[in-house]
Amino acid sequence: MKRNRVIQFSLIISAVVLFFYTYYSNKEKIKFVDSDDNSSANIAKEIGKVTKDINNILENVSYNGTDNRGTFFKLNAELAEIYNDKPNLSNMKVVNAVISLKDGRILNINSETCVYDRLTNDAKFSGNVLVTESNNRITSDNLDLIMSENLITIYNNVKYNGGKGFLVADKVDIDILQNTSSIFMFDKKDKVKINYKN
Repeated sequence: MKRNRVIQFSLIISAVVLFFYTYYSNKEKIKFVDSDDNSSANIAKEIGKVTKDINNILENVSYNGTDNRGTFFKLNAELAEIYNDKPNLSNMKVVNAVISLKDGRILNINSETCVYDRLTNDAKFSGNVLVTESNNRITSDNLDLIMSENLITIYNNVKYNGGKGFLVADKVDIDILQNTSSIFMFDKKDKVKINYKN
């Protein structure tokens, strides 16, 4: 009987030590990349260490999704980081998104970075944002794709150039389903600048 208690006690101590070693060890975990491509190897060397804040680092990531209204999207990125404190968010770098609308239109969005919420399919793009659709082109500093509300909000240094003319504004809201937009300036004293093409 005494021998059984000693064995049980030593098993419990071993489990506690193993638990603390596994979850509280300060050793860095390193991601190994087996690739012939030097650029991929350089990316892995620079950002390839998984830290206590970053749970996963993924290369050449693609997320696909749709809503119940027929809007399909595909998000591609060279790199995505998933942090421990926000496991539903993917912090993406060098991003391209393709949105196929129910009416056949296709929107392409490119940016330096994007934070994508895998639960709601919402995405926040930033850094040299470029949106193209047919012969229309919009550049800005930020774009929020709110799939849960079928809304695109483009803001900060917005410039539109297309078949109908040229526009400069601070913010543009686009309803994806209704194909309508609202154009704003942050300062009420400023006016939206528009040049129509004849």
